[in-house]
Amino acid sequence: MSAFETPPPALDDHRLAELARRHWGLEGKLHPLISERDQNARLEAGGRRYVLKISNAGEDRGQIALQTAVMKHLEGQGMAGIPRVVPTLEGSDGAEAETGHGLGQVRLVTWVEGPLLSSAPRSLGQLESLGGFMGRLTRAMQGFGHPAAFREGFLWSLDNAAGVESWADDIADPARRALVGALFGRYRTRVAPRLPGLRASVLHQDANDNNVIVDGANPDHVAGLIDFGDMAHGRTINELAITLAYAILDAPDLYAAIRAVIRGYVADFPITEDEAEVLFDLMRMRLAMSVCISSRRAKEHPDNAYLTISQGPAFAVLERLERVDPEFMVGLCRKAAGFDATRAAASVRAHLAQAKPIPVVQPDPGRAARIALLTDGSHPGMPAFSDRAFDAWFAGQRPANLPENVAFYGFGPYGERRSVYASDQFADAASPERRTRHTGIDIFAAKGTPVHAPLAGTVAFVAYNADPLDYGHTLILEHATPEGVRFWTLYGHLAGTLPGLAQTGQRIEAGQLVGHLGDWHENGGWSPHLHFQIMTDMLAQDGGNFFGVGHDSHWDVWSDICIDPNLILRLAPESFTLDPHPPAELLARRARAIGPSLSISYAEKLKMVRGEGPWLIDHSGRRYLDAVNNITHVGHCNPQVVAAIARQAGILNTNTRYLSELILDYSERLTAKLPGDLKVAYFVNSGTEANELALRIARTAMGKKSTVVLDWAYHGNSGGMVDVSPYKFKRKGGYPQPDFVEIAAFPDPYRGPHKGMSEASGRAYAGDVARCLEAVRAKTGTSAAAFIAESISGVGGQVVYPDGYLKSVYEQVRAAGGLCIADEVQCGFGRVGETFWGFELQGVVPDIVVMGKPIGNGHPLAAVVTTRELAATFANGMEYFNSFGGNPVSMAVGMAVLDVIEGEGLQQTALETGRYMLDRFRDMARRAPLIGDVRGRGLFSGVELVRNQETLEPATAEAGWIVNHIRQQGVLASTDGPLDNVLKFKPPMVFGRAEADILCDALERAFADLAASGPSAAG
Repeated sequence: MSAFETPPPALDDHRLAELARRHWGLEGKLHPLISERDQNARLEAGGRRYVLKISNAGEDRGQIALQTAVMKHLEGQGMAGIPRVVPTLEGSDGAEAETGHGLGQVRLVTWVEGPLLSSAPRSLGQLESLGGFMGRLTRAMQGFGHPAAFREGFLWSLDNAAGVESWADDIADPARRALVGALFGRYRTRVAPRLPGLRASVLHQDANDNNVIVDGANPDHVAGLIDFGDMAHGRTINELAITLAYAILDAPDLYAAIRAVIRGYVADFPITEDEAEVLFDLMRMRLAMSVCISSRRAKEHPDNAYLTISQGPAFAVLERLERVDPEFMVGLCRKAAGFDATRAAASVRAHLAQAKPIPVVQPDPGRAARIALLTDGSHPGMPAFSDRAFDAWFAGQRPANLPENVAFYGFGPYGERRSVYASDQFADAASPERRTRHTGIDIFAAKGTPVHAPLAGTVAFVAYNADPLDYGHTLILEHATPEGVRFWTLYGHLAGTLPGLAQTGQRIEAGQLVGHLGDWHENGGWSPHLHFQIMTDMLAQDGGNFFGVGHDSHWDVWSDICIDPNLILRLAPESFTLDPHPPAELLARRARAIGPSLSISYAEKLKMVRGEGPWLIDHSGRRYLDAVNNITHVGHCNPQVVAAIARQAGILNTNTRYLSELILDYSERLTAKLPGDLKVAYFVNSGTEANELALRIARTAMGKKSTVVLDWAYHGNSGGMVDVSPYKFKRKGGYPQPDFVEIAAFPDPYRGPHKGMSEASGRAYAGDVARCLEAVRAKTGTSAAAFIAESISGVGGQVVYPDGYLKSVYEQVRAAGGLCIADEVQCGFGRVGETFWGFELQGVVPDIVVMGKPIGNGHPLAAVVTTRELAATFANGMEYFNSFGGNPVSMAVGMAVLDVIEGEGLQQTALETGRYMLDRFRDMARRAPLIGDVRGRGLFSGVELVRNQETLEPATAEAGWIVNHIRQQGVLASTDGPLDNVLKFKPPMVFGRAEADILCDALERAFADLAASGPSAAG
């Protein structure tokens, strides 16, 4: 007969005392303990406590030997809180005694001090401590083995769960019977096939709250574990599953309780990914087995009402968990165990980081005007998104002067905590916490706005989720990484056009139209917007719906299941915040703190916070295409340049009074780019300084100061450079022409007296330089020291000189005994495309070359390069020293800029993109009568606007209007030229054909809008 069929021992206190005295030599007080099959009593003797255990006569002696062996093993492992076996006086582990129903084993073990967990108040800290204790126990049991642990068909082994499946028929309540039946069905298909691959060991298997001991002084600390009667060999993960099953009974927050136990357990005994994925199902199977066994026993013993009453807590938990997505629970267990909540999360994140998605709405939301729509009170008076008044409020946020054909979006952040989710659908059966945290990104726009698939995929679901505050028309697309890892994108709140655009199973290409933004009556009762999210697992959701909101306290789980949609949308982080210091505030501060002569661009002022390649990002996260900032030659915040700055700044930065390879390496590399004898370099901090130094070298070498400059030239902002910059001194606020400066006619092939680009025009303009040279000789009796000119005129209006102009000029200047200085501050370093230097377009070699702006990509670096002969003449005894011109950091930057220009083929980019842009400008001119001239080379171009093609009346106001219009479209340009009527374009060299199209499309729209609005639009 087994222990279940044999009555338990019932020895009186006298007999128990005699056994303790005979076998262990102990006398003391005995207190009976509750036991189901055995007889146990607490013995207090010699100031210590013990448990005297008399086994059932039907108990398998092997099981008793197993329990003894385990306790001795754990003692050897140093495991605290476990009963210790007390040997008999003869040194054995126990003895035999007559129980009244046969012989039973008599053993003595130490008492584990502390109250039972069942009598202690519960807390998450206590559950974590419980997990930690059981983790340490599992760790200590690794490597232990015993023949009796292999209990074939043992009723309480989770490995044998299928053995009690048929007992579910004994559950009286049909709904509960069906619930348990479904659990066994899931177990058969999802869990059982994976069990052979899981680790196995000897398990305790019964960490219920009547077997767990807590610290009497600190009930949050689990101190011990008793009752080793259910031990068996099984899957190692069963230990944690059984512990969880008992730990969550009556827990108000099942999620938090489960996570606490797992967190504590894995801190001491890490589990595998496979184990983490079956843990939730095994936990439920323990509870399912419990109610099946109790139902069978109740059927066998109908007079024992306790057997079914005890099912209450187990069924209560199972019924709560039945209303929770089981795959979410798997993800929660995975996360608590230290893994991503889904296996796909890391792969999908990595794939999307490298993907090239199409904008989900058009125009591109990255470039559109926008507002961050925050529900945290940042917008006083903003109605809820589900309040129809929101439409009017949102329309009122659109900038008043933003053109109607320019998109304006509102963005609702991913991960935002929202109080609007108050209906029952956001409540939770497993936790008192509602789901309130947004798992997608909202894009608010006009109803009917087209929605496009950002990535290729297949239609997984097309559904209409009709509940109030649900998605309304919903599309879910399935995608895959190159390795075959699946993920999904969801498009909620669409219009009724959806079913006609996408059907289940249909292949969808990137960029394909898949829907439109729905109106209130069809999108779940929200202001028109798109809810866009990414899922790395569909969980158990298979009806065309998915959670759009997650729990705040379990956001780490949700954010693996629904990863950041911005991996696809690529919106700047500022798109989801409100800047506490917006442009208007900074403008007011600037008026107080900065000199008013420092100009600021555009009618609507911009606050830029970041740069990236050809893009600038403003305080709202809007990306602006930069078509004018040639200073950042190789792109804003070029990573190679940034790295060079950081690397060298962390090593050394000092002046040039010390020897350094860097300045020599860079000088030799830079001068190798120049023709002829231009081999000696000087380094300074700005183009202005460089031009100052170039003129100083020329004047020292020539022993005179007179200088010939071009009309409308600009060479820098210092006093000396303003003296040779008619663009400055001839305009408002200027002063009379200095007597040592002669101004040659500006060689403008379009507006000047000598039309066209022919050599004849070039020679004609060069004749005016000859006139200047004669004027200098007449005034001073000698020749001019130097002629200085930009190789292509920038502030003069992006003017390319007629063919042969500089060649003729240089010949005349040198014949008169002067030197020729090429100002390459704006047009050097490959910008003109055909050649590396602008002066090469004219077939000349200057005596001195000046470089600035592009040379350091915005870092304060500039250079002057001349011949050894001129350098020797300049060394006349007056020392030239520049504290930080040529410092190591600047030299490292210069090297990095050349690396990027050469490594990325940017000169070729300038050539190809420049030609493409000029062709588009010329094509545009056929539709835009305001365009009088298109000119430039490479990425240095201009479009001159005139009101009359015959009189060339400048369209100055129109040029300003166009620049502000394309700025509102997200493209940055500016005007220049003597009449301020030239649209100038000199973007970073990473400006490719795609960027050129954005610029040209914006110009097309601007010219069309200006034409439609009439001349008065420009003011």
